[in-house]
Amino acid sequence: MSLVACILWTLFSGSLGGPVPVTDEVQTYHHLPMFLDAPEPVIAQELFLPVPHKRPVPAGITSLLLPVERPQQSVQGTGTRAVEVFCGGDGIRVDRFQVRSWTNPYLFSLGTCRVTKVTPRFLYFHYKLTECGGESQIVGGQLVYSFTLSYTPPPPQGFAIRVMALTLPLHCHYNRFHYSYKVGFRPQVQPKTFLKSTRSKLSFSLTVCNEHWEPVPEGQEFVLGELVYFIAQSGVLLAGESLYVDSCYATSTKDPDSQLRVDIITNYGCMTDSRREGSSSYFLSAGGAVLKFSVDALLFRAVSQVLYLHCSMSVSLTTSHVSKSCNYNTAAGRWEELEASPSVCSCCDSTCTDGQDGEFRTSNVEN
Repeated sequence: MSLVACILWTLFSGSLGGPVPVTDEVQTYHHLPMFLDAPEPVIAQELFLPVPHKRPVPAGITSLLLPVERPQQSVQGTGTRAVEVFCGGDGIRVDRFQVRSWTNPYLFSLGTCRVTKVTPRFLYFHYKLTECGGESQIVGGQLVYSFTLSYTPPPPQGFAIRVMALTLPLHCHYNRFHYSYKVGFRPQVQPKTFLKSTRSKLSFSLTVCNEHWEPVPEGQEFVLGELVYFIAQSGVLLAGESLYVDSCYATSTKDPDSQLRVDIITNYGCMTDSRREGSSSYFLSAGGAVLKFSVDALLFRAVSQVLYLHCSMSVSLTTSHVSKSCNYNTAAGRWEELEASPSVCSCCDSTCTDGQDGEFRTSNVEN
């Protein structure tokens, strides 16, 4: 409908905007119907698809936008029909003159529905087309609703029958395609922001290193209390974007859902392990696609000497409550961000939420 309105505006733009030329001729107007209906599309839908270049308006669209005025047609009763019915959008009207032998109008029913209004000329059944037990089907491109009009007389008194019961099938045909010509309709769009999570297309990695930031071989052993260094890294980022480690926790198995776990980083970038007395776990440097941090070596007692670190990373344009690298400063008794104001770390002792600005993409990494 919006596309049709746009084309209408193009056709009429010469008379709606700009200076009006002075002419002796009487201005003509287009006489448009309220709507047109048809059993099948008047023109192919492909004609409304966008094209990469300008072209004349196809003849089919012109004939639809400026239809030929059709003369009004009235249905005349021939007197040969068993019953004459008018099918509307919200009910059915039956001509009583065609069923005058059945005198009590309140004994008529349309399927399971009773008469709702009676006049000297018509019976009215004001119901939805889907009510009254009717059936619908597609016939020749039209939607056809079928009903049964019944007249149920009272039981006869004595042996004489004064009126017979009546059962007549009714069929209402409706074209399926409608074209509206209402001019001046301007939709009111309500502004709204929609947020949608997308699968990250970036590559993320987490590398175990020694104190010289050199990758250590697989199976490298660490002594309790020794620092283990990690480099978190992402692929090429856009200008202004930075990598953040949202969470990290250690388990004794590869299963990330293991019940036995130790939280290292939580709450969107709070180095929780740095609050532990004597801890040397810290974010050390950040910026761009690389983030370095250290963690004190630990051991799960009587379980396993092999540890697995599960981390979640994100990329953001700005530092915020959900994109940060916060260490706990024991001497100052507060949380501090590596490069930004400490205020973004104020939620580390509670719950950090994503109500602040900043776009980010996330990924999970295990090591």
